[in-house]
Amino acid sequence: MLFPLALLILLIPVINLDGSYFAFAKKSHNSDGDNDNSNDSTIPDNNNDDKEDDDNDKEDDKKSKHDDSKKDKKSKKDKKKKKTKDHEDNQRENIAGNANKVDNNMYDRFGIKYIYPTTTNGQEWFLNMVNPLGDSRFSPFNLNTAASDPNLQIYQNKDGSWKLKSKNSEAKVRMDVFTSEGYHPERIETFDHAQLAEKGYMESRTDWKNVEITGYIKLNHYTIPPDEGKFTWYNRGGHHSESNPCEGVGYKGSIYFSGDTKFSKEQWHVSYVFSDIKKADGPIKDKWIGYKFITYNIENPEDPSHTMVKMESWLDPRNDGNWIKVDEHTDTGNWGQSGKKCDGDKDQIITWGGPIATFRWDFADDVDFKNLSVREIQPPVSSLNILEKNNIKN
Repeated sequence: MLFPLALLILLIPVINLDGSYFAFAKKSHNSDGDNDNSNDSTIPDNNNDDKEDDDNDKEDDKKSKHDDSKKDKKSKKDKKKKKTKDHEDNQRENIAGNANKVDNNMYDRFGIKYIYPTTTNGQEWFLNMVNPLGDSRFSPFNLNTAASDPNLQIYQNKDGSWKLKSKNSEAKVRMDVFTSEGYHPERIETFDHAQLAEKGYMESRTDWKNVEITGYIKLNHYTIPPDEGKFTWYNRGGHHSESNPCEGVGYKGSIYFSGDTKFSKEQWHVSYVFSDIKKADGPIKDKWIGYKFITYNIENPEDPSHTMVKMESWLDPRNDGNWIKVDEHTDTGNWGQSGKKCDGDKDQIITWGGPIATFRWDFADDVDFKNLSVREIQPPVSSLNILEKNNIKN
């Protein structure tokens, strides 16, 4: 009898009046001994709920951290995109020209150093860096296909420059620039070179004659040996075609893909005479370079009535505004033998202006270009001034 009685005494503390059992865990849980018996029957379930709540809280914390991580990544990505866009916009501004730059006798609207100043009220043309195809004075696909060319594509690069790609390996590019008068072959009264020399122009008094032609180019790919492929800027004629060979005259400055330079005179289309090739330091592929071709009339000091034509090639080889004169040549006569075909002297000096200036290249099927311009310049006062410094720095 002692054993059952002792057991009963031990069980009394854990039996409530309503017959439910008080959990020892509750007393252990409430270490301060403050027990609340108002709802003891639900306490074991509450403990499970607390565990579930803890698990839910942990899951919520984990989800929140994951969401915060996603937000942080998205924020960083958005910031990176904005930074890239701002950088590209800044590059476009630099290429298209800064409105705060002063357009005076030292720099053009792109911030490029003049070699010679623009003549007062002289003709000027600058590439529309926003929409070049919308410029009526610019014919990038040559006159035969003025609106488009199935073999050539022009589109803008991310930095604001423009790309011209060719679908074939020949990549015949002739980007023509007209004066403010436009190109109107019906207004050309004669192609007699002797008469043109007397008039001083081919189509109108605004024709490109004494000019500085500037362009920045980046040669990405070519399909011919580098000592054969070249970029060529030229002026003093009209449209070059076999149908009217005496219109297709001009002086031309060329820079080869190898970096070498030379000049040529096209007495009619197609009949050339060339200067000697001037060797350069190295090839121009895969880098931006600036190239200027300049032509202007000068007087012969021994015979002021005899006009000569001076040609100069200038290079910005590192795209840093440091222009270097790399070549020059003067047509004093005795250069060419086929001028009589167009009723001029056999070595006819092309002293007149023409309605078209041209940026040309062949066998380069991927080229970037920017900041093209043609300006009518004030040439040196006399032939004594033609020996200029070989360095002009921004």
